[in-house]
Amino acid sequence: MIRSQHPIRTTIFFGLICGLSFIPANLVLNDVLHRSSVIYLTLWLYAAGYSLLLSRWSKKPILSAGFPLLLLFVTSFLVDSITAFYLLSLVVISWIRTAICFRNSGGIKLVVELLLCVIGGIPLAVFSPGSVITWMLGIWMFFLIQSLYFVIFENRAIVPQDQYETDPFERASRQAEAILSDL
Repeated sequence: MIRSQHPIRTTIFFGLICGLSFIPANLVLNDVLHRSSVIYLTLWLYAAGYSLLLSRWSKKPILSAGFPLLLLFVTSFLVDSITAFYLLSLVVISWIRTAICFRNSGGIKLVVELLLCVIGGIPLAVFSPGSVITWMLGIWMFFLIQSLYFVIFENRAIVPQDQYETDPFERASRQAEAILSDL
């Protein structure tokens, strides 16, 4: 089966890009908004970008994740605690991934999402990043933790372009078997 999507690698690479772009994004948003909630908006942009990737991988419309992202955007102006906003971001990303993009009836996904939220929230609660470098590493570590979802559910999460898409040799083998079974 041919598959051109690699969610584990893409999630890790996206996290690296987000971590490296944290300083420039904060500087640009700070020049534009002049607010103390610039870090919240930066984290919201990263969550929106990740939601865009999740929508693309699950073949869902991009706007399907609009309501949770709008809710997170509004709370970026209302919440004064970075820990509360970070945990709310974890919940929203879990909501988008499990309830909107990769919908499946099964309690195991809920347990895995809960574990990912706890594992993703522990570094912020324990280390509480104070410098820009620790924020950059924390963002990258966040996406490393989020890639665990696809390590656990990779075969079931990503649907190939065509479920019957095979390589040419397998198609030829099936056609030969069909011809021989007709004899």
